[in-house]
Amino acid sequence: MRTRLFIALLLGPFLVTAQDADAVRANARKFIKNLTSPAFHGRGYVADGDRVASDWLAQQYARIGLLPVKADYFEPFQFNVNSFPDSVQVSIDGDRLDPGTEFIVDPASGKAVGSFDLVHLTTDDLFDPARRAMAMGVLNGKAACLHFPATTNADSLAKYAAIEQDLMHFCPVVRAMNGKLTWGVAQEALPFPLIQVKNDALTDSSARIDMRIQNTLITRHEARNVLGMVKGKSKKWIIVGAHYDHLGQMGPDALFAGANDNASGVAMMLSLAEWYAKNKPKYNILFAAFAGEEAGLVGSEWCAVDRPIDLSKVKLMLNLDILGTGDDGITVVNATAHPELFDQLVAINTAKKYLPLVKSRGPACNSDHCSFVKRNVPALFIYTMGGIAAYHDVLDKEETLPLTKFPELYALLKDYLSSLK
Repeated sequence: MRTRLFIALLLGPFLVTAQDADAVRANARKFIKNLTSPAFHGRGYVADGDRVASDWLAQQYARIGLLPVKADYFEPFQFNVNSFPDSVQVSIDGDRLDPGTEFIVDPASGKAVGSFDLVHLTTDDLFDPARRAMAMGVLNGKAACLHFPATTNADSLAKYAAIEQDLMHFCPVVRAMNGKLTWGVAQEALPFPLIQVKNDALTDSSARIDMRIQNTLITRHEARNVLGMVKGKSKKWIIVGAHYDHLGQMGPDALFAGANDNASGVAMMLSLAEWYAKNKPKYNILFAAFAGEEAGLVGSEWCAVDRPIDLSKVKLMLNLDILGTGDDGITVVNATAHPELFDQLVAINTAKKYLPLVKSRGPACNSDHCSFVKRNVPALFIYTMGGIAAYHDVLDKEETLPLTKFPELYALLKDYLSSLK
């Protein structure tokens, strides 16, 4: 059977024509420009950015001709989330820092407004009980300034994070960062903020910090997965999923547009939806745009619990996240758990030479496929490799996202989903 499949694939075209590639890329860029525009507020929790995005997605589903799974395209759910709608300001020794590029606040940060003396603390101060007690005695009304050594040791990083969280219950915390500034989403807010500052803006001699950090903890934030389907010739299902939420805004001055993560995955999902709406598939296909992924896979978890379709009839859940490059090919997470599904993808790529590499990776609970894996649904998660490294930062923008191998990956996924047994 595998030999016949390989021979059949050889009869098809080996290359995506330049004209076809340009059309696919232009269509995807149109989707990504919309999703990353300032009007969508980073698809987060300032100015209801995620709701704006979900409304737009429902409009796209209707335009494409996808059918609602229930009464409409929306699958509502709720979760708590911390947000920063107001201006976030930080100055060190009178020098104003740029939000997003020179500092970020921890997603779980609370409020602090005023001027604070910096108390510089090392790991010795914090790990030694006597020195830590002495340090805590002088922190009242001041800010703790932490200087941790550069490390890749997971245990050490966990200890440092625990210390930071302890201190955030007592005073504002400032930490020098050696690497790039990456943000996230938190479902809780601690009493005080943690401010991560680029290393060259915070030194051992820095004496004072002025800050205006104000957060809003949104309890029971109303979010929505956006679900649409194409009916196939069988009662079995394929789920094609991509999370549409991102980090949003850190005040009005730092927008996390999320072009690669994950406007690119949503663009691929919509591109595939357009194709299958016009070309009836073998299996029913559920196109699932998940909310709340950045807050901890909340939307996909709710979808797997809510079960808008019978999960026992799902042949494959395909999760699309970070598809904006591809210079070095793709990685397939959970490939080792489903070698037959992975081998079929590799066979198509080998025959048609779409991508330079289809790399196998083992199970990892690092994106929305995980919620389905836990329910024994066969699932693969695909992301692209190579190219730009912008991720969870203000540099992940549409205008710098190359979409290098987007057309080739689109062609590969069409072939793959259409050939699933």
